[in-house]
Formats: sequence, structure tokens, C-alpha cells
Amino acid sequence: MHQVRPWLTSRLDFAPAIPFAGDADFPLRGGAIDYFLDRRAAIAVYGRRLHTVTLIVLRPDGLGWPERPLVIRARGFNVRLWQAAGLGYALVSDVDAAELTRLADRLGGA
Repeated sequence: MHQVRPWLTSRLDFAPAIPFAGDADFPLRGGAIDYFLDRRAAIAVYGRRLHTVTLIVLRPDGLGWPERPLVIRARGFNVRLWQAAGLGYALVSDVDAAELTRLADRLGGA
């Protein structure tokens, strides 16, 4: 995390808060900058066994981002959305909803 977060911050107009650096259950595999809808976002990629879990962090202004955690299933993926400290978070993966919630808890998205 000490390498990923400064790299992300230097390429965005906000400081992405990614409070979990990974562990044996959810190792952090890397990070990137990409677009989500109409804005740049920080991407952190975690692993869970043979699965990939993607965390998207962005400014939620004008998106109607949920104030409280919201869990949905779409196109075979579980998605958890929440806000914290003025940022919008989305966790997306094909792991089951309970596994996604475990990672969200570690990220402060309970």
C-alpha cells in the first residue's frame, strides 16, 4: 500500500483513501487509474482465492451514490456501494456477497 497509494494520489485530483493494505485472505495485487462513467477513479485490485475483487474509489458528486451501504447483484457479479469521507466506493466481484462484505468491513464500508 505504501507504493500504491502515493502512485494513485499523484495521478488524481483527490487523495483516494484505501485503508486496507491486504492480508492473507485478501491480498492486494495492484492498483490503476481508469475511468468510471464520466470521471477518473482509483482502482485497487485484491485477490480472494482464484477470484479478483476490484475496488473503485471516486468522487461521487452528481452520481446519486447511496449514503448507506448498498449490495446488489448484476450480471453475475456482487456489487457493494458506499460513501465515506466524501468519496464513493464500489467493490465488484464474482465472490459471494458474504465474502464481499468481509472485505468491505476491512475497508470501512460496513
